This record gives sequence, C-alpha cells and structure tokens, in this order.
Amino acid sequence: MENSEKTDESECPSLDLAYAFIQPSYDVMSTRFDSANARIQNILTWAIGITAAMPLFAQIVKSTVNIQSIWFFLALGSFAATVILGIIAQRTGGVKLIDPKALDEHYVSLSKQEFRKNMLYWSGQHFDTNAKTIQTKSLFIDIMTILLGLEIVFAVIWVLIA
Repeated sequence: MENSEKTDESECPSLDLAYAFIQPSYDVMSTRFDSANARIQNILTWAIGITAAMPLFAQIVKSTVNIQSIWFFLALGSFAATVILGIIAQRTGGVKLIDPKALDEHYVSLSKQEFRKNMLYWSGQHFDTNAKTIQTKSLFIDIMTILLGLEIVFAVIWVLIA
C-alpha cells in the first residue's frame, strides 16, 4: 500500500497543494451565494418601500391623482414582476457541497492520495455548479433591478401627468 501511495504521489506531486484550495473554494462560493441572496432581498425591500410610498407621495404632490391611470397599473405590474422574480431567484439553487454520507459510503476506504484526487475532482464539479447557480441569481438580480427602475419611471410619469 505504501508503494502504491508513492506511485500516486509521484504521478501527482502537487496534489497536496491543490487539495488545500478545496475548503477556500467552498467558502468563496458560499459567500457569493449569500451575497446574491442579500442583493435579491435588498431589491425586494426597496420595491416594497417604493410601492407603499408611491400613492402617499402622489397624493402629497398632486391631490387629483387618478388611480385608474395606465401608468399606475404599469408601476404595479412592474412591482408584481419584481416580487415574483425575487421569490423565484431566492428559491433557485443552493450551494452544492460534498455529502458526508457519500464520504462514508464511498471514499473512506481509499488511500489518502486517491481520496484527495476524488475530493479535488468533486469540488471542481461543485464549483462549476455553484458558479452557474450564482450566475443565474445574478441574471435575476439584473432583471429585478430593471423592473424596479421601470416601476419608478412609471410612478413618476403617473404623478406628472395625472
């Protein structure tokens, strides 16, 4: 067994160095995932606040504001789309991690070098999956930001021409 480990080590002399990057890569992805969810929550908070304040602000600026205006309904539609996308975005994916049960069932019997090679491989797969999930969340964030901007534009137009 020692001989095969030496062979494995000679085939992959920098495996130990690469293995040291596994935990930090999961930490980075977890932080990025949490950050994306926080941005989604922030956009939702702003959208709710703006939508709640919109009729009050309109009433203060112009006492004859018409709630039957198409601009008001477009602003509300943008708000609804923002909220729906926010809910979908928050529920999209999760941080993919190594399953401890799989470690127990499939990997504890391997040599140290084989274990490290397998963990390096799977952490790379998980990194790709996590990056795609975060990229999807970022796309949702971009669309939500545009919809929030549209809501504000529609609300301003509503107040100005009502």
